[in-house]
Amino acid sequence: MKEKLLEIFLNDFNHPLDIDELFEILGLSDAHDFTLLAKCLNELEDEFIITHNHKGLFAPMSYFNLSVGVLDVKDGGYGFVDTPNGGVFVKASNLKGAITYDTVMIKEFTDDLGRKEGIVERIIKRGNEYFYGELLFYKGKYFVYSIDSKIKLTIFISKSDLLKAKPHQMVKVKVNKYFPNHTADGEIVEILGNTHDAGMDITALVLSAGIKTTFPEEVLLELEDIPDEISKLDYPNRKDLTDKLIITIDGIDAKDLDDAVRVEMLDNGNYLLGVYIADVSNYVKEGTFLDLEAFERGTSVYLPDRVIPMLPKKLSNGICSLNEGVDRLVMCCEMEIDNSGNVVNSEIFEGVINSRHRMTYDDVNMILKGDKELINKYHDIYDMLLNANKLSKILNNKRETRGAFMFETPEAKIILNEKGNVVDIVLRQRFDAECLIEEFMLISNECVAETMTWLDVPFIYRVHEEPADDKVSKLMLMVNNFGYDYKIKGQKSVSRLLQKILKDHDLNEPGLSTEDITRRGIVNKALIRTMAKAKYQETNIGHFGLGSKCYTHFTSPIRRYPDLLVHRLIKEFMFNESFVSVSDKVGFYNSKVNAAGVNSSKTERIAEKLERDACDYKKCEYMERFYGDKFVGTISSIMNFGAFITLDNTVEGMCRFADMHDDYYVYDEAKMCFVGNKFKITYSLGDRVKVRVMDVCKETREVNFRILGKEINRGK
Repeated sequence: MKEKLLEIFLNDFNHPLDIDELFEILGLSDAHDFTLLAKCLNELEDEFIITHNHKGLFAPMSYFNLSVGVLDVKDGGYGFVDTPNGGVFVKASNLKGAITYDTVMIKEFTDDLGRKEGIVERIIKRGNEYFYGELLFYKGKYFVYSIDSKIKLTIFISKSDLLKAKPHQMVKVKVNKYFPNHTADGEIVEILGNTHDAGMDITALVLSAGIKTTFPEEVLLELEDIPDEISKLDYPNRKDLTDKLIITIDGIDAKDLDDAVRVEMLDNGNYLLGVYIADVSNYVKEGTFLDLEAFERGTSVYLPDRVIPMLPKKLSNGICSLNEGVDRLVMCCEMEIDNSGNVVNSEIFEGVINSRHRMTYDDVNMILKGDKELINKYHDIYDMLLNANKLSKILNNKRETRGAFMFETPEAKIILNEKGNVVDIVLRQRFDAECLIEEFMLISNECVAETMTWLDVPFIYRVHEEPADDKVSKLMLMVNNFGYDYKIKGQKSVSRLLQKILKDHDLNEPGLSTEDITRRGIVNKALIRTMAKAKYQETNIGHFGLGSKCYTHFTSPIRRYPDLLVHRLIKEFMFNESFVSVSDKVGFYNSKVNAAGVNSSKTERIAEKLERDACDYKKCEYMERFYGDKFVGTISSIMNFGAFITLDNTVEGMCRFADMHDDYYVYDEAKMCFVGNKFKITYSLGDRVKVRVMDVCKETREVNFRILGKEINRGK
């Protein structure tokens, strides 16, 4: 009956219908059928597919201009609701007390200028059950702001609901009553600790994001059955590679080493590239508590002072980590690659390796630059590293030729002391070693995806759509205001043009000044914002950013659930000798891939936001000590109310035109500049300016500057 109703409302709908008309249309005859019809209508309403008006007439949501989605309130007080038909703008006066993350029903309408807007009809579900923040006291009242800056809510706490908490302690709060003016009454349910305790600020951010910090008892019990070491005798069907020259290359602080590589020169002049990935699926079995927990988490989260792993440390730092000098189980992808970067042969199989060296990016970079001491220390792998670097550049050139992009932005490395306080902010740098590993992971991911696609079995892809035309147009306006003259010559030229912009703003070009890095980073950041968001799904539509027709994630099963699932799919559909015996699993894995794609895309976005919020919070903590101090930065964005300035240490702050007292400034949107009304001083995108730090707020992650004047003349 539910399917028949869907057919009526979604395919054959002409006008609203009451329950009696539906009863007749469906040819129903008795009271039991009527009860079932009412139940099905209620279910369709609960799923927000249909609704009814005050006359009891049922119709699709769209007929009444209604839609449902999650609200995102911006700093200006207005919000956007992400509906199935796209984002809908909601004025602050039309939010009706809804806050960020709430699921709301909105009524859409068109304003006088023809723009689509919405008004909140009702709040269907609150996005947060609990809020986390610092308890404050002012003018006789206790209150808490959420540490999540996107939640615009003041929660007042009565003395009887304090739970003996004191001001400046981090607390967990439950809201008892919401009010339309974005205030609420609540009670403290847990005291987390003092605000200035080491790591307490990040802990509150983590909890506010809904990220788990501990593993449930059922998972810990399953860990007891997992060994701490392996024996090759236990795995007779695996290829023994323990005598091969295989190494890991990672950051100096990395603990979860899930990929290893080797490169050999073949007699025919081609390269043999071996990529060996920790076989996490051997220990994390389908349907176990470990698997369910990993699925729910979706990804590891990397924060300035900690890592929140997808898997317990016994796996991520132990039996699944390809540590130096110990046997480890791996999934192998070995490729023969010619001097043009083409994979001419490949093999995917299960193996056992013993990593010869635990190399760091810093040491490999020094070796490639000719450091004699390190070359002597690692003489056994010196030739391999030279060949690996050559192969990396061949692969990079091939990707560039086919239109791939290598997005880079100046990335901050936040240095903390033992108390968790920020000591300094410096720029992370990427050199040949980092690029080498990235190229090898990219080619192996692509090789695995192509192989599994050829088998025509359930699979999870990493996909990336082309950017929207309006976003590309805005990007062109922005970069041309930096002093360039880029032009789009037809739709087919978009990828080449974007690639040229990236090449012109390469952050790895030798000899760049800090100013150059900042300016180029602004353009790279704008390019990233122009792009669609990559995601996981079961249908392959290619990866625009990588210029790849077929791509997946295979290389990080310790920290990403899709990679773990890819390993399982390889074993089920490639290694299983009898395809008939697994054919009945096609339906199961189709469902699993779909669910994993949706959930992993969601958890990835949550993790990225948390990582960004934590870094911004720590940047504000760092800038608090510089009240009144002067800096030099670059104008990175201009709005109708002010300009954003990015300092060379990646800290970004806002200067509002109202705070510039030397003149009255007017925003020129077309030229992306603002001009003084009296003295005609013009500030444009990309200008270097002197600024003073006027205010810093960690809770909102905001730094406010005042522009004092230009630093240098504008140029490319």
